[in-house]
Amino acid sequence: MRYGKFLDELGDLYEWRRKNNLPDQHYKKTFADLRDIWIKDKRYSELIAFIHENWDSGNGDDFFNPLSTHLIKENELSYYKKLWKGVLRHRINNLWYRHKFILQEYPNITLDEIKATDIKGFNQFSSKESVLRRLAWERKYTLKGIEEYKQGLIRLNDSTEIEKVENLYKSIYNLNKPRPKKSTDKRKIDENVFWDLIKINREKSEDKFDFIENLSNQLEEFKPTEIKRFERTFLSKYNELIRWEIWALAYIARRGCGDDAFDYFKAWVISKGKETFEDVKNLKVSELKKHFDEDPQLEEMFSLAENVYENKTGELMSPVRVKKQKLTGKQWKEENLEKDFPDIWKIFEHKITAPNNGYE
Repeated sequence: MRYGKFLDELGDLYEWRRKNNLPDQHYKKTFADLRDIWIKDKRYSELIAFIHENWDSGNGDDFFNPLSTHLIKENELSYYKKLWKGVLRHRINNLWYRHKFILQEYPNITLDEIKATDIKGFNQFSSKESVLRRLAWERKYTLKGIEEYKQGLIRLNDSTEIEKVENLYKSIYNLNKPRPKKSTDKRKIDENVFWDLIKINREKSEDKFDFIENLSNQLEEFKPTEIKRFERTFLSKYNELIRWEIWALAYIARRGCGDDAFDYFKAWVISKGKETFEDVKNLKVSELKKHFDEDPQLEEMFSLAENVYENKTGELMSPVRVKKQKLTGKQWKEENLEKDFPDIWKIFEHKITAPNNGYE
């Protein structure tokens, strides 16, 4: 997703440099230039998604550290946590995978032996490294990342998250994988249960942020496997909304809507419940207006299951895979929206401002 978009704009940047007779430069420098453009334009979510997609082994520190520093400076706590949780998720998943493999091959190995393993000159990209050196290095590398994350949280004054991170540090330091908390709700989360959970928690919430908190609390009562099933259902429903016509609705309703805003729009639609989802999915114009009683954006839905899973198990949830869905339907242009979607336009009468690409 964001990986392809970053590469597309990277090509545009190369072309912009060529047209302006600027000298060639190393691709890493151009990568950094585009990163800095996205930071300047506050395209934090897109850049974080690109980092998570591109450096899924947990490395890439030189590239993302300037973003981390910037988010601390700008007091962007939610984006800072989103960045580091994704980075650490990759590192921790790799670590536990390696640890499991080691225990199968060396069932009597001790923590002291792992800690004493010499990792001088270790090359994480070399296939010649032993599994023991790799585990020892990944443990140390993960601990380093957790400590860096904690230092930023201290500056951002998030005491609740600091406590979680300290517990995570202890778990990784001792290579003691946490056990899940007891689950009280034995139901399996199928599509019906998914929509019931959305409905119940919407009805008892004052606003969408209260909804996120209430849904999170209830979801924690389920088994970890069911929390992941909730996430899979959410992503599947999200995919059903990836259409140009629905993007047009989002664009008209919000007086402009970029890629990220469209993502958050689709998440919001799902959070409003099955009726809203079906009316938007089918563009049932006569029913649309009643659903838009708040700003149609809810980024927090994307991290809800992930956060619940972490709170319940003490682990970071591995990515949930669903089949990727391409954007379908007939592409539109901003200047033609009123003509192409007159019925929707009448519901949300306003003017539209086109976005800037950031470096022209």
